[in-house]
Amino acid sequence: MTVLELRDVHRVHGTGGTAVKALDGVSLIVCPGELVAVMGPSGSGKSTLLNLAGGLDSPTSGQVLVDGTSLQSLSRKQLAAWRRKRIGYVFQDLNLIASLTAAENVALPLDLDGVRKSRQQAEKALSEVDLDGYADRFPDEMSGGQQQRVAIARALIGERRLVLADEPTGALDSRTGEAVLRLLRSKVDAGAAAVLVTHDARHAAWADRVIFLRDGVVVDVSQRDQPEELLSTP
Repeated sequence: MTVLELRDVHRVHGTGGTAVKALDGVSLIVCPGELVAVMGPSGSGKSTLLNLAGGLDSPTSGQVLVDGTSLQSLSRKQLAAWRRKRIGYVFQDLNLIASLTAAENVALPLDLDGVRKSRQQAEKALSEVDLDGYADRFPDEMSGGQQQRVAIARALIGERRLVLADEPTGALDSRTGEAVLRLLRSKVDAGAAAVLVTHDARHAAWADRVIFLRDGVVVDVSQRDQPEELLSTP
């Protein structure tokens, strides 16, 4: 079964002569056990694609489906619950809550759904991103890279079917960044689906498929062993 499907999705910002096509007829299918990387220059539509895939924005036309359900068919309340249970996000804006500890930030999606033993799951998730002993620290007591790892732990906790990651290793050193990609890969190999936005072909090499966006259009697709070819795409 398809986890994520974009059907001829268009996203236009503005109207008339000032209208900008952020996405122009993009179609994409991501299945369980598949990691798709998205590459492209700044302004190509990568972040817009993630926002639409996660229900944080709505397409001007076309459809976005998660687990076969059109996100546009859901009410605002239904969409919030759908996102919380099924979709994990790691965006450039970390969105950590300053008044919550690391463990509380990570456990928040589970707590909102009444999941028992959320603290234990949060501590395990923090351990997986090499943050043992940081459970009770607040965001302002951690470095930018540590905060990034908290956000990653929050995205991967629970039974999320879809993980959306926008440059998740940007604030991390190479060793920790590789550990995060390995963790993301293991989540996918366990049956989740993921979309990873990256500018680095070495990170894209962790994906099963790489799509290249330019001016809101998919201009090339590469398989797992060929991401370097995208760097020379005209």
